[in-house]
Amino acid sequence: MDIIQLLEKLRLHEDEINRTHVKQKAGAESQKNNRNTKNTNFKKHKNNNPLAEAPTNPKHLVASISDDTSQSQKTRIRNTNGQTKQSKAKQNENEEGQTENIRKARNRPTFNRQWQIKPVETIVRLPRTLATIDPTKDCPICLEQFRSERVFRSHVAIAHGSGFKLDPLLDHDPRNRRIDRQAFKVVLEQLPMAVPTFSLTIENKASVTVLLNSVYIFDGNVQFLPVFAGEQQVLRMVPGYVFEEEASFDDLILVDGRRYSLIITATADTVFRRQIVEQYHFSEKQVKNRGKKTQLKLTKLPPYDIPRSIVLLYKSEFKKNDLYTDQEHNLLRLIEGSKQDDSLTLDRYSRQLTVLNQIEAQHLLQEYFSYTILEPVLVPEKNTRLYSVTTNQFKKKPSLLDEDVKVVFISQGNSSMKKAYGVIESISAKTVTFHMQEFVDEKSVAKVMFILNRTTFQLERNALQLMGSTLIRSICFPEAVVGGPLETIASFQWIRRSVASNEEQMVAIRNIVNQTSFPAPYILFGPPGTGKTSTLVEAIGQIHKLRPTVNILVAATSNFAANELASRLLDVIPDESIFRFFAFSCVRKIDEIDCDVLDVSNLAGKRYNNLCYEDIYMCRVVVATLTTAGRLVQANIKSKHFSYVFIDECGSSKEISSLIPIAGLATTGNEINASVVLAGDPKQLGPVMQYEFLKQTTHGLSMLERLMNLPLYSRDHVTKQYNPKAITLLRDNFRSHDTLMKFSSDLFYEGQLRAKASHDVKNLAIGWWRLPNRHCPLIFHSIIGQMKKDNLSHSFFNAAEAEQIIFYVSDLLTNGLNGKPVNQSDIGVLSFYARQVSFIKTLMRTKKWFDIEIGSAEQYQGREKAIMLISTVRSGKDNVGFLADAKRLNVALTRARSLLIVVGNAETLQQDPLWAKFVEYCRNHGAIVQKSNKKEKNTRNAMKKVKNDSSTTASKSRKIFAKNSNNSVKEPTKSSTLESPLNNQAELMIQKMIQDFYHLDFE
Repeated sequence: MDIIQLLEKLRLHEDEINRTHVKQKAGAESQKNNRNTKNTNFKKHKNNNPLAEAPTNPKHLVASISDDTSQSQKTRIRNTNGQTKQSKAKQNENEEGQTENIRKARNRPTFNRQWQIKPVETIVRLPRTLATIDPTKDCPICLEQFRSERVFRSHVAIAHGSGFKLDPLLDHDPRNRRIDRQAFKVVLEQLPMAVPTFSLTIENKASVTVLLNSVYIFDGNVQFLPVFAGEQQVLRMVPGYVFEEEASFDDLILVDGRRYSLIITATADTVFRRQIVEQYHFSEKQVKNRGKKTQLKLTKLPPYDIPRSIVLLYKSEFKKNDLYTDQEHNLLRLIEGSKQDDSLTLDRYSRQLTVLNQIEAQHLLQEYFSYTILEPVLVPEKNTRLYSVTTNQFKKKPSLLDEDVKVVFISQGNSSMKKAYGVIESISAKTVTFHMQEFVDEKSVAKVMFILNRTTFQLERNALQLMGSTLIRSICFPEAVVGGPLETIASFQWIRRSVASNEEQMVAIRNIVNQTSFPAPYILFGPPGTGKTSTLVEAIGQIHKLRPTVNILVAATSNFAANELASRLLDVIPDESIFRFFAFSCVRKIDEIDCDVLDVSNLAGKRYNNLCYEDIYMCRVVVATLTTAGRLVQANIKSKHFSYVFIDECGSSKEISSLIPIAGLATTGNEINASVVLAGDPKQLGPVMQYEFLKQTTHGLSMLERLMNLPLYSRDHVTKQYNPKAITLLRDNFRSHDTLMKFSSDLFYEGQLRAKASHDVKNLAIGWWRLPNRHCPLIFHSIIGQMKKDNLSHSFFNAAEAEQIIFYVSDLLTNGLNGKPVNQSDIGVLSFYARQVSFIKTLMRTKKWFDIEIGSAEQYQGREKAIMLISTVRSGKDNVGFLADAKRLNVALTRARSLLIVVGNAETLQQDPLWAKFVEYCRNHGAIVQKSNKKEKNTRNAMKKVKNDSSTTASKSRKIFAKNSNNSVKEPTKSSTLESPLNNQAELMIQKMIQDFYHLDFE
């Protein structure tokens, strides 16, 4: 045994000598080659959109980057000394062996640091170009030339400094400016290599195509290290395009505590070709040892029982009956009274909210029970606990079922009944799939039943019980403001400099930070596109910076909204100060959540981690949904822990739901310890009500909307202004073209909104040849289609309108818009009927258009697209049904930034007063077109002939892009640019053809 151990030690000693010898050779080889080169790049590109690979060659750029195929045909092997290896034919066997040993030794994982990267600022400036760039003498950021490397380094030290700032770039022209949102999303990861090697992912998050010019790392020691050097090549990146890069740097010395800069330069592929310069700071993550953690202990919530009287009234559909008891008569009077808008008074508040909530729970229980399947035919998925049933086995359409709804399989044995539990995994038009906790004998299952999750109702009731009469008066029925307990802050340095140019945003942020509305909630009234979320993020960032001892709770009505807030907050607040609290149900959609958000949550590592007290107490900003925030109350988080409670999208949640993050977190007993901020828009879609009866009551009214009807939050009749201490209306619309914004501004916001969209957004569609009015990016395409009802879903669809939508989308993707290619991600389609949504999706799948988002008004709330198309469906009826909802109309018409196309039956829609106003608005702007089946083909042929005959003079007409085999769109030649004017004859002929084609209605 001793001999064996001795031999083992000798062998290990010999291996150590060999490794040392190889390292010495590798070091010598590295020093020799470092005199010739400093770095090497290995490029990879990832893209799901074939248009992204289309090469671009504008005048000021030298060449375009090759696509993936051509790159893969070249010999491109990453070597840490920066040299490209020679082919094997030019090496002898000895050299091959040495090189391989060196590679293995040097690439052996020796460390793997974790880095955090933060956006600093984004600048848009007029382009300044150099024909070629000498990286030793020319500044790749300023694009200024210098005589020598010494002068260049001096410039970097003085103009940019060791911290590296982009301020000097703004001095070139007064039109150069900062913007708040990043054009790119950047992920940085260090690979486990001996030489500093980074994997860098850059995604185009802008709404326009950009040309990536360069990517540089600034090492903090007056040295630029190129990751992507754009003096010889550029990369065209459509929205959503992902560029990946691996880069090794022999000269980059990683120093603990040092902050490095990443600089990206790109050119917007628009008419104006503005240059984008974006700066990021990255540094090594500091992992804090928080020691042993204590898991949250949740107190058990009492059962949510529904009184017998509620059940009885529900079953009788709330109709009067002489057999009712006095208690039931009084209850019925309360329910009937709740249909009045002003019925939710101080003395009825708790009772009315409780009863209406119980009615909602009873309705869901009844609906779930009606979905019971007897003698189901279950189809198991092999080697999994997944089982599915076809939807035709339901006696009633399961419209209220959704993923994560609990299900129970009941099997009848010889002597007893057996139950197996699970949840709904997925739902489609034809099948419902269940994920069970155990394997089930599908043939023995006699019944499938669905279970209502009562947790939300329990948390709502608990919140209401915590709100005593004193708190209800101060928070829910405020009459005056007295100011908060914290010291007033007078001086502000804005995190986002654009705030300094927006008076309403500055007022709102100052007042939120200084708690001017206390104890009443502060309302941030944010119409579409006015920067509501940006204002919230700035306010939270200012509180974090200026009040270092206070804690903040940020709640939202949906996981999507909470994730968006968390993602934006990470841009202004250190990671270690933010915690995103997820419910367990979010695990199934973990791949759809931003990795940066996951890293600061209880889903870090892509697995669910039980929430601990340290997660809450050691992070100053906690982000959650309304329901999950209630878990903090269950966990008995220490009183007065939070000094601010924010509720985003408050206008789309029930009032009783909005109480969950307030009661017990913003309050302690009968004392208010936190300033409450409610953000949203009461003019957009409110709470979702599944029971039609409840839509007639105050249960469908949000806290935000009800409060805004109180005198404290109403506009002054004389000054027409709001009380700035309690409410701020954001007026600057940064989203849409003036014409697209004005209708909603006049109809819903008393004409107070101001158009502040960028020039690029405003002019993207102006002059498009299909616009009836070339100066108005709006089309109402009147079409008489047939409205049909789907037998399975009982929803309506309109095939003619769907085909017209497909026609417009096809034309935009094929021919572009005013000389610019249109990508699928630029387009959104909205319809008010679920069956029309699925019908259009099916049509688009057949054309392989997978990146065009199609959804309802509810799904599009809070979203936007450069180009929006709306199918109204309603046709041949004497009313417009639920299209008469003003909030639904407002949401639909305010999603487009640059072009809006509405397809519908004008005669049917005009039966509703609101839609009649919109049709009239389109008519006044010359934006109405009507389909002409008889003349359409002849007109198109005639237009084609005119266009061919006038090809040398009619260059201002639409531009046709040649579509290659990759579906990529080639850029037009200069001779077809929009600036070339038409002669009078050609212009008149084309206008005549368009009028004949569309049957324009200007009356």
